[in-house]
Amino acid sequence: MLPAAPTDAMMEHFGHAAATARSEAERQLLWKGRKSAFGAYGRVSPAYMVMDGVIPRTKLPFVLRRVNEIVAASGLRVGNVFHAGDGNLHPNILYDPRKPGEEARVVAAGAEIMKVCAEVGGSISGEHGIGLEKVDFMPFIFSAADLALMRRLKSAFNPSGLCNPGKIFPTKKSCVEVGPVAYRPHAIEEKGLAQRF
Repeated sequence: MLPAAPTDAMMEHFGHAAATARSEAERQLLWKGRKSAFGAYGRVSPAYMVMDGVIPRTKLPFVLRRVNEIVAASGLRVGNVFHAGDGNLHPNILYDPRKPGEEARVVAAGAEIMKVCAEVGGSISGEHGIGLEKVDFMPFIFSAADLALMRRLKSAFNPSGLCNPGKIFPTKKSCVEVGPVAYRPHAIEEKGLAQRF
């Protein structure tokens, strides 16, 4: 159960309502609501990009304001689903990929959000890793020397470059996937039922 002070602070800055489970059944119902959020986005937007960052919890009010400002300035909408108790944020930028230029605005807004996370002392990944989507954001949290050392370390264990080629470190190439492991679209992508960023 939340003490009164945090609940009051949440309501003052962000909230419309607060609920505390009083039983296991109520706890399960609250979790169901949280887990259903991503499916609910599909009812209000044809697509969304999930961001994953982590910040110091004391910076939550500032970062949420910045996320809303960044997305609004891009002419987009955002839904925030997160577990703020450990500082993990998951802003979901809602958009329509059929509208020219909208996807590029989503990517730019996502980069700006990740930069804010880094600037307040957080990181560009709270729990889901860097992957291909955020590889170019590595300089937000690592210096050129850090990245060079990591590349040398990877090369020491993988001198022929066969393990995860083209991944982990930012490159100046337009496409980081090379050789026989190059990306192939999944059948549902080919049918237009899903998309890849």
